[in-house]
Amino acid sequence: MSRLIYLPTSIFTILFLLLGCSYKAGSPTSEYSSLHLRVKNDSLAPLLGAKVDRELRKNLIRNGAFVLVNNQEEADAFLLITLTNYEDVTEAYNPEDTLLAAGLNLRAVAKIELLGITGQNVYEDRVKSDASVLRRESIQVPDDAMALQALAEDLAANISLSLLNQAW
Repeated sequence: MSRLIYLPTSIFTILFLLLGCSYKAGSPTSEYSSLHLRVKNDSLAPLLGAKVDRELRKNLIRNGAFVLVNNQEEADAFLLITLTNYEDVTEAYNPEDTLLAAGLNLRAVAKIELLGITGQNVYEDRVKSDASVLRRESIQVPDDAMALQALAEDLAANISLSLLNQAW
């Protein structure tokens, strides 16, 4: 008797799960799945464009929401990142000891433009980022190479989050 009840119940459950649910595993998808990426460095930061390009590619590949293509003809959309407004500002962390505790704060802005195949603007945004570095010794100028890498990583993370938070 229990076997007769078990069989229709299991068949109904399987049909309900297969036909009734529209849940799809994975991250949300959009009509723009393959991107051609171009990073343009209009800032005065040396090598910032190449560093942001590398870090952004790593983030987008890791997220898996977009496929990066090298050939423009294979892309569904074009992602253009323009880096601007680079600043390196001197910071003092201790007002009584400005000579020894001085460092640099690096800032930059990235303009995000996602363009469709026909050139229409699909999405546009601006993200900001900053990174700081202290002097290693009191007689040296602060080395901004590590702060520039941190700035590039933060910009790439902000750009990829901005793209992933959109629903087209």
